[in-house]
Amino acid sequence: MADAKVILFSDSSINIGGQELQALQQMRSLNALGFQTILLCKPMSAISARAKSEGLDVIEIRFRNAFHIPSLLQLFRLAKEKKPIAMFCHGSHDALISALVGMVQVLLGRKRIPIFRVKTFQHGYPLSFAYNYLFSGTVIPSKYLRSRFLANPAINPQKLKVVYPGIDFSALDCSTDQLPDYVLNWLDTHPGPVISHGAILRSEKGHSTILKALVEVKKTIPDVRYLIAGEGQDKPLLEAEIAALGLDENVLLTGILKKIAPLLGKSDLAVFPSLVEPLGMFQIEAQYLEVPTIASKVGGIPETMLNQETGLMIEAGNVEQWAKAIIWMLSNTDHAKQMAKAGKKMVVEKFSLNSNTKSLISLFEKA
Repeated sequence: MADAKVILFSDSSINIGGQELQALQQMRSLNALGFQTILLCKPMSAISARAKSEGLDVIEIRFRNAFHIPSLLQLFRLAKEKKPIAMFCHGSHDALISALVGMVQVLLGRKRIPIFRVKTFQHGYPLSFAYNYLFSGTVIPSKYLRSRFLANPAINPQKLKVVYPGIDFSALDCSTDQLPDYVLNWLDTHPGPVISHGAILRSEKGHSTILKALVEVKKTIPDVRYLIAGEGQDKPLLEAEIAALGLDENVLLTGILKKIAPLLGKSDLAVFPSLVEPLGMFQIEAQYLEVPTIASKVGGIPETMLNQETGLMIEAGNVEQWAKAIIWMLSNTDHAKQMAKAGKKMVVEKFSLNSNTKSLISLFEKA
């Protein structure tokens, strides 16, 4: 491994979601091809714990803010020691610190590391300077998100690189893990059709839409169950809403699950009700595992599904439409399963792990 080419991945977030899981998957794929990847992240962060549990190399950096001098110096020394051939930055603080390190390298007459900012969202009007000058390129997961950036005509379109996420479908096939005992026990004591949803607990992921829709669904399917996998800042708000809507016996917050396949294996229906979504991962994995799927018709999600062919796409936030769609899917299982099979074929062709890894390598080789 001493002669391996080093690639750094950085993330200054505390929680873990689809973007972080994709980064870890990319690290594993690059390692398998002979590269040496290292994750730079905050101490005690969820991604740090997850990476270590998977045997990935981790170096902890505090990344307290975008101009945290100790973090900048630590990263500068690390770059000098490891001589990375590329860096992929997933958070805002770590990205700006990495960009500053790159500038210092240039000022010292050294070769600058190709630094790529990974962006899975864009709120507000994008400013051009960072995208045009601070980074070698910005990696985005969908054509939809690219169009959001190009709302500013000053942004160089050549700097925006669409790389669809890669899914390790073989890991989904080979998963022998079981759901935690507390989840299995809850399901045993709460029999009924299971709806699953894997996403970080934030308002834009649309959990509240499904909770409100369940009030209507229960009138037709009283024993419907909704399992929410993930952690995040909105957990207390969701717990309060579940209680206020009288859904304590219908909804379980599972916390973070190490593998999503066991949850999907127990599911009659997968939902992805995001209000804002650059692309999404959960609905891709659900389709691969042939779980009937409903998702919001918003953002990049239409690049992952075909409405009424591989699943249903519903107006984001429309509680009435979501309730009707859930009832239809759970009541028309044969048709739902036919769509799910078509979904598997589509996602295998579009979101292979091999394609994603080749795209990443192409980025830094050209840079």
